[in-house]
Amino acid sequence: MPPAAAQHPRPLRPTDVLKHEHRRLEERLGTLSAALELLGERGAENSVLDRIEETASHIDREMAVHHRKEEEGLFPVLTPYLDRHLNLDGRIADHEDLRIMSGKFQTAIDECRADDADLFAAQMLRGYGLYIVHLVLEHLLKEDQILFLVAEHCLSAEEEAEVFRRFQSIDTSVSATV
Repeated sequence: MPPAAAQHPRPLRPTDVLKHEHRRLEERLGTLSAALELLGERGAENSVLDRIEETASHIDREMAVHHRKEEEGLFPVLTPYLDRHLNLDGRIADHEDLRIMSGKFQTAIDECRADDADLFAAQMLRGYGLYIVHLVLEHLLKEDQILFLVAEHCLSAEEEAEVFRRFQSIDTSVSATV
């Protein structure tokens, strides 16, 4: 006879969706890290820059939607359960820091494209890129290990349904612009 959990799987929760997106982002960050490691001592080759730029573009698009789901979907419903010791200001600040670093990263890509033999530009690109990877991984870990646990503990089924409605609205608006 199968275990009871197999007979009655637990329902999907909003944090499951966000965690799944985290895992997908982690995969892409691994791809980005590997591409950044290819920036050699000769500067940046166009094929490597293409791979870095394409991967970073995927990450930026996925993170923009993911951040909207957090900031417009989960955070407003979760806020009443948080106190002054555990608030969302740090997560929102992380999101803004990542947007700023993404701009610097794109500038570094542009500088490498302007002169692919420029070793300094290639190393700046590598440094910005690896720093972004570190920031994102640290951010995802904080959310997985703290924020999402609070959400799973505190949110009612009705509140989770509201978060899902908000996610659906965001997904619909993103689909309409693609």
